Amino acid sequence: MDVNPSLPDPSVLDDEESPDAATPLLDVTPRSAPAATPASSKSPRTYLAVGAVLLLVGLLAVVLFKGLNSAATFYYNVDEAVAQRQDLGDQRFRMQGNVVEGTIKKTDGGVRFVVAFGDQKLNVVNSGAPPELFNAKIPVILEGQFVGDEFHSDQILIRHDSTYDEKNADRIKKAQADADSRSGVSG
Repeated sequence: MDVNPSLPDPSVLDDEESPDAATPLLDVTPRSAPAATPASSKSPRTYLAVGAVLLLVGLLAVVLFKGLNSAATFYYNVDEAVAQRQDLGDQRFRMQGNVVEGTIKKTDGGVRFVVAFGDQKLNVVNSGAPPELFNAKIPVILEGQFVGDEFHSDQILIRHDSTYDEKNADRIKKAQADADSRSGVSG
């Protein structure tokens, strides 16, 4: 039998206490199975982990609900909003109307004015500065909610976006016709 001189002689063992002492490659000693733990003795870490997961799922659900709810903000014409006032309650929504000439009054916190559409008029209290293009006899979209007999708004949108025009052509024509009829313009 040829013995490779670079390998140590297997018949000679190192000192058992030295760091390079030979160790068995495979331990085949039989072991007993670990004792089963009762289901009622789960560790506090398990409860903490389950609680953290449930908390994260709950927070994610709240964020999704809020995000989807605000993304689905629909707008009504003034006459539609007034007709559905009971159903809308204090819910936030968008409302389209035409600013009635002679009704714009600046306040300490914003501006008060009247919007009209169809056969309905509604007093509006807006908090914050109105946009630069805000003026009488123009269609606006207001975001806010009913408070008593008034509509309290915190955002005024002026219609001048071409993508909005494309998506809502029928509503714009109706709003423009309504604004023209109020100002005596025939078209």
